[in-house]
Amino acid sequence: MKDADWERLLRQSLAPTVEPEEQLNQSIIHQIEKHRQTKPKYKKRLSTALLAAALLLVLSVSAYAATKLLNANQVAVQFGDRLLANAFASADALRIDQSQNSGDYHFTLHGLVSGSGLSEFPNASEQIFPDRTYAVVSISRQDGKPMPDVADPEYGKDPFFISPLIKGLEPWKFNIVTMNGSYSEDVIDGVMYRLIACDQIEIFADKGVYLAISSGSPFYNNKAFAYDAATGEMHANADYPGAAVLFDLLLDPAKADPVKAEAYMEEQTKEKESDADAEQPQWVTSMEELRAKVRSGESIEETIRESIQEVDYDDSGNIQYIYEGWKYTTPPEQIFKEGQVGFSDHFSIIVENDGYKALLFYRDENGVITGRLVVLDSSVNLEAK
Repeated sequence: MKDADWERLLRQSLAPTVEPEEQLNQSIIHQIEKHRQTKPKYKKRLSTALLAAALLLVLSVSAYAATKLLNANQVAVQFGDRLLANAFASADALRIDQSQNSGDYHFTLHGLVSGSGLSEFPNASEQIFPDRTYAVVSISRQDGKPMPDVADPEYGKDPFFISPLIKGLEPWKFNIVTMNGSYSEDVIDGVMYRLIACDQIEIFADKGVYLAISSGSPFYNNKAFAYDAATGEMHANADYPGAAVLFDLLLDPAKADPVKAEAYMEEQTKEKESDADAEQPQWVTSMEELRAKVRSGESIEETIRESIQEVDYDDSGNIQYIYEGWKYTTPPEQIFKEGQVGFSDHFSIIVENDGYKALLFYRDENGVITGRLVVLDSSVNLEAK
């Protein structure tokens, strides 16, 4: 039998013929949560017994691997957000499950949901814009190699930009960075999962919205995408040396709200406009230097000493860091691997009037976690703290 025949038969054998029932999805989520409760406190990975087994067949010139990916609500459970998991499982959510290949990667957009009060971890911007949009994307390598684990020195060396882009609006002005965005990320069984959140996009449903993904930078890159100002359409540049894809989101036009959209755009344009070709900000450079110091074990001199304090825990086991009226909550397994001691290289960026800071966590040999703020640009006066 020829290789082409083997490939055809294998593709047929791996092609899904039915969708899993919702009862099965909920059963899997229940097993995940039950398993999480019985695991050691800082366990991060799911047992392989809870995931579909990978099928690997090596041929003379071809190799394939079939892996059961988590769906959007299962990913939310993995990130400790049961409220958001319920939202992804609701009738209001969009189950998309579309995939594209580009560069070295295989991208899947699993699902999207919008609304207010959907997450157990609200964003400060919700006081102004209460409605948020959440989406789950997975990234794997086309060559079958696993994505670098979060503790791997290679993790983050090829960063990704994942963001909604609105048709007719300049993408360097309206994207996840300017739309009060955030994300959580983890690597599970060699697949990277990212849960993004930003100001609600359904108000632009009448315009049309993309979900853009590109590699090489965590920010919008006008070399990865082309924007036609005359039509408002965008497309991924085929000659971009990295990966670049666009998913066209089929939002319900009935949920569009032109009045809210216009008010939102006016509010956004009051902020300082982004320049796609601008020099990299100092805080971004400082963030990269900080991550390098953490991974190499170097001392961190930019710490605000008064901010160093032991974290508290809420009833759900999430750590809570509070400093000068500012509060941050996250599951401990989100930032530390099982048994990991020292600094976590997962940190959050805080934007304040006096500049940018990073919230960094440290765990000692006894499991005690402390948080601290680290200055990321020179506009912050350390002596004033």
